[in-house]
Amino acid sequence: MNFSEISPTDAQNSAGGNRLDVPGGGVLYAASTAEGAYAETLARFRPTAAMRALPRESDEHFMEVGAVPADWRTRRELVRFALEDPLPFIDVDAPATHAFLTQEVPGNLAALGYDTLDVAAVRGRDRFLTRFVAGWAFAQTDSEGRFLYSGIRYGSRLGDYECWAIFQGAQIVNEQPSAIDRDDRHLALVARDFDLTIH
Repeated sequence: MNFSEISPTDAQNSAGGNRLDVPGGGVLYAASTAEGAYAETLARFRPTAAMRALPRESDEHFMEVGAVPADWRTRRELVRFALEDPLPFIDVDAPATHAFLTQEVPGNLAALGYDTLDVAAVRGRDRFLTRFVAGWAFAQTDSEGRFLYSGIRYGSRLGDYECWAIFQGAQIVNEQPSAIDRDDRHLALVARDFDLTIH
């Protein structure tokens, strides 16, 4: 399993990197269900309105709109795993978390243009905000320098999926990888919802 690591250059770009990447640390993205994992990784294949408006290509060398190439599957595995003795996770969608962060880091939030936080803000496209929250959580320690959080629990923007940003240092155990079959029913459900064709 690969932990996402954002480069200093991408960290300066509000659209760069991933939503909860932490400069200087690794983040493993996971979902509570197979559908959630597929949705989060297949989202980039969703046909856009601009793509739909283009004339259809009849050339067999062009993939159709919404096609997911076979090597997307063959280069990946679906992995079930657990964490050993995890620290708490911050639920970034919870109103109590929004109130807590507004109290803890008001100057930082104001500098980013936020008077208050809500679900729309933390699920929005502004990665300066979401990466700030992740970086703040990643850096929190107790009086003896021990980290306080194993990561962040968040809701997907793509549907009713529970997702996790797991900070590097968490102990991953009981890994159970499996190949991604073209006929996987969880994959088929996401493909149908996203109007994708799996190869």
